[in-house]
Amino acid sequence: MSNHQFGSAPQFNIALASGAPGGTLKALIIDEGELSRSVITTMLRDMGVQQVHAVRRPEQARRQIKEAGHAYDIIITEFHFRRQSNHDMSGQDLLDELRQARGLPMQTIFIMVTDEARYQHVADAVEGALDDYLLKPFTARQFEERLQIILDRKHALREVFAAIEANDYAGAAELCEAMFHSSQSYKVYAARIGSELYLRLGQLDAARRMFEALLEYKAVPWARLGLAKIDLGNADTATACRSLETLLADNPSYVDAYDVYGRALLESMDFAGAVEMFSKAVQITPGNVARLQKLGSLQLFLGFSENALKHLTAALNIGSQSRSLDYQGLVALGLASLDEEEREGCERAARFLQEALQRFPDSFRVRHLSLCADAVLALSERRADLAQALMRQLAEQLDHPEFSYEMACNLIMLMVRSAGRQAMPEARAWTERTTQRFAVSRPRTRMLEMAAAAMPPIEAIVRNSAAGINEAAREAMSHLVSKQHEQTLQALLALAQRSLNARIINLAHATLSHHGQHLSEHAVQQLRGVIDDLHSRYTDGGRRFVERERQV
Repeated sequence: MSNHQFGSAPQFNIALASGAPGGTLKALIIDEGELSRSVITTMLRDMGVQQVHAVRRPEQARRQIKEAGHAYDIIITEFHFRRQSNHDMSGQDLLDELRQARGLPMQTIFIMVTDEARYQHVADAVEGALDDYLLKPFTARQFEERLQIILDRKHALREVFAAIEANDYAGAAELCEAMFHSSQSYKVYAARIGSELYLRLGQLDAARRMFEALLEYKAVPWARLGLAKIDLGNADTATACRSLETLLADNPSYVDAYDVYGRALLESMDFAGAVEMFSKAVQITPGNVARLQKLGSLQLFLGFSENALKHLTAALNIGSQSRSLDYQGLVALGLASLDEEEREGCERAARFLQEALQRFPDSFRVRHLSLCADAVLALSERRADLAQALMRQLAEQLDHPEFSYEMACNLIMLMVRSAGRQAMPEARAWTERTTQRFAVSRPRTRMLEMAAAAMPPIEAIVRNSAAGINEAAREAMSHLVSKQHEQTLQALLALAQRSLNARIINLAHATLSHHGQHLSEHAVQQLRGVIDDLHSRYTDGGRRFVERERQV
């Protein structure tokens, strides 16, 4: 790279991630080479960027970004770093992690630097919200020109970014769509942001409209992936799987497509296929914390505790300071360690969650997960009485609105591992209650069965309880045949109140909407008040079981 001096520094008079104009823009360089860091630092300063920080590796960059008072406006990272372990982070891993944790403002410029040998990997990373990549060696003039193009593009979408900062996501998406149809410049970039915002808002028809319009203009893989996400969101898993298979045949290194394909296969209950897809994603990005935890957690459900332990341990080793580290993955680590008689893993999980509880003492989720990890540790120490006492604390929360599907699976997996050590008189009641509430679909029910598979009597209770709740729902709905609308709704309401099952609550809600006109106004008001209250507290807004609970 040539350390070329510019005749005059360009004026960057726009506000980016930090909200700071011109010379107060803040940049971060990630490169192992001291000379490369120095050269790029000089280039940026010659261009008027005075706040330039530099680190050697992505792990250091993660801490730097986390501790920064304001977001960086420009991040420039090498793609490849010298190997120190089997799960080193690459520049793409850092980009993916920031993106998955939503720790990368859309205004931030993210540039990857690579050599010819790794060009294709970086070209694939462009599909993952990368602003640009630079092929080494490059001159200062080339660097300036590329950076100026990106700055101009960010500036053109300044109103969009302002709307996002104001949490007006619908307005930002509409601005992007208008820009796509009216402007010849930055059409693809505007479509990318707009379609992503529509997906976040759950406006699938609007997102589909943008993706299809874009594909008519330019064939880009991420638009094809977006359409597959919409099919998956609409529960059309067969179409989504066909689209993803074709997409990956054309783009075998497109890691995001493996993530979505794995989700689709989970919905189809092809668990072995989902493991294969998640494994391929981990092979491409071995330093990605979220992907390691996703793979390891699924392997735990399938009974592959040794492989689960390997991936979940790697995730904690890499991501102990990462916002992508999911606390649920630590419970999975403890359970896998218990299965493999690795007490150290149980201790690490419990200790980490105890520290998290100190930071988030009011979090129901962290408190629950910490209790789970403590119960696992007690089992590893052969303190069965303590483990069961902790499980009773967990089971006492079964009717709590924040008690989630992941917590139900944790309780069942703890019961299964405890039952082999000491009699559990409450096991049947806890399993029945858990299943009645959380057997809301075939995939979720099957996962509950898998959580109990190591103890066939508990697995049978799950299966029978799920069948019972389905039969009760069918019996309640059978009254519609003879047009007994109020009796149908009363039966559904009673079942919803007894089970707290989100599917039954949604069914009661929909039935009242469709058949309420056949009831008196007084009866409708009474039913609506109770059903709406249940709906607001116990349904999950349609989130699918493969989506991770939101991290604290």
